[in-house]
Amino acid sequence: MNALLKAELLRLVSRRLLLVLLVCMAGLAAFGAAVDAGSASPVTAQDIRTAREDWKLEKANWEESCGGVSQNAECQGWEVASDPDAYVRTPVSFGEYTQYVVSFGSTIMLLAVAVLAASFVGAEFASGNISTQLLFTPRRVPLMVAKVVAAALGGIAVTAAYLGSALAFCALTFLSLRGAHDMTAGIDLPLLLGRVAVLSLLITVMAAAVAVGVGSTPITAGIFAVVLLGSVILGDSISGFSALQGFLPSNILLTMLSGQYEVYGYTARSVDDWGVAQVINYDWALGYSVVGTAILLAASAWWFGRQDILR
Repeated sequence: MNALLKAELLRLVSRRLLLVLLVCMAGLAAFGAAVDAGSASPVTAQDIRTAREDWKLEKANWEESCGGVSQNAECQGWEVASDPDAYVRTPVSFGEYTQYVVSFGSTIMLLAVAVLAASFVGAEFASGNISTQLLFTPRRVPLMVAKVVAAALGGIAVTAAYLGSALAFCALTFLSLRGAHDMTAGIDLPLLLGRVAVLSLLITVMAAAVAVGVGSTPITAGIFAVVLLGSVILGDSISGFSALQGFLPSNILLTMLSGQYEVYGYTARSVDDWGVAQVINYDWALGYSVVGTAILLAASAWWFGRQDILR
């Protein structure tokens, strides 16, 4: 087993795609840090002038439309602060800034690890090398395990490159803007990093398992696209309070990223009752994903062991 894993890891490291993705993840993190840098920058005199101009305009529109009162139906809830400085933006903390950057590119990063895992396994079937490997390794399950583990380690490397680069670029950017005395982060940042890392690992394993089962990178990509798109369409077509919402892959994906996902819709069988129909918690999403991944691995191993590959 160790020899198989070493061989798969050497093959993974020799792939140019891995190096390209590592560099791209660092670039993506740098781009996200630059795009969101304005939210962390200190308040300037121009910010104060702009806020006061916005306040004057908002107050003029309110007085013209509502006559200075908010009692009629059109103006209920429309109030203008008495202090124009209330319109001055509040710079975000280091933790909030880093969360913005991590969330900014997390979807692209997850797509990258899925592509890496599927192409890593699928290339062996496309080139016919899988037949040669099976001549020297008749037992298929250990070979599959080695491929999935190697793909998972590649996914971990890509994820670490993105998250590590995001932390580094955010820290450097924040230090240059506000200094070290404001550089604080709460528990939300490490929780987000952990959720992204766990989701990335699960997606990598699932992509590798599907690729082993179907023996094709394009088919694997197609299966993932159909499942996600189908779950989005189904989620929009069924009631918000339907029990199926908690089983849809698209909702599970959003829950795994955010920690909790609120499904909006009709909360009862009435067109007048619209709001948060259901809340999907992270514990449920994690358990569902782990069990689903285990079932997928078992099904792929069973099918891989029965394919007629040696021909």
